[in-house]
Amino acid sequence: MQIELKNIKFSEALSEETNAFVCDVYVNKVKVAYAKNDGHGGSTFYNAYIGKGEVVKQAESFCKALPPLKYGGMELPMSLEMKIDNLLSDWLKAKEQAKFDKKLQKDMLTGLCIKTPNGYSQGTWKVGSRKLTIAELVSQQNGRDLLKEAIAQAKAQGKEVLNTNIPQHLF
Repeated sequence: MQIELKNIKFSEALSEETNAFVCDVYVNKVKVAYAKNDGHGGSTFYNAYIGKGEVVKQAESFCKALPPLKYGGMELPMSLEMKIDNLLSDWLKAKEQAKFDKKLQKDMLTGLCIKTPNGYSQGTWKVGSRKLTIAELVSQQNGRDLLKEAIAQAKAQGKEVLNTNIPQHLF
């Protein structure tokens, strides 16, 4: 059984102890319910749309048969509510990853991006007050030498260079 969330409206500002959201719940590509959490630490509620109650009951039974969730040394029995919360959590992580990836792609244009435990750091080169782009550095021999040296230094320290816009021969 395929359970999905669509039309998600999430509010970080209203999320206090839990994630504040509303969404539609789809089972096997059919909209069957809506779900919401007010973000104050309470449960996530869901209600079937008219005529979809039986499908929601089937989804509840399906979720109860799933393996329990292991969390902090405990096992929590799976439920449709927990499945909805997990799907929302996955959606939030994917959204955050997309935001991170977009920023990284932009920063790679103007600097050398080195992986850190919490993301990455960016090293740049300037001429006067203007940042040089990686493309400008790659187009000139002295720029390629600077990049090669910076990459070698990072690798010698066991760090990973995230740039995908630098020719491999400089690594």
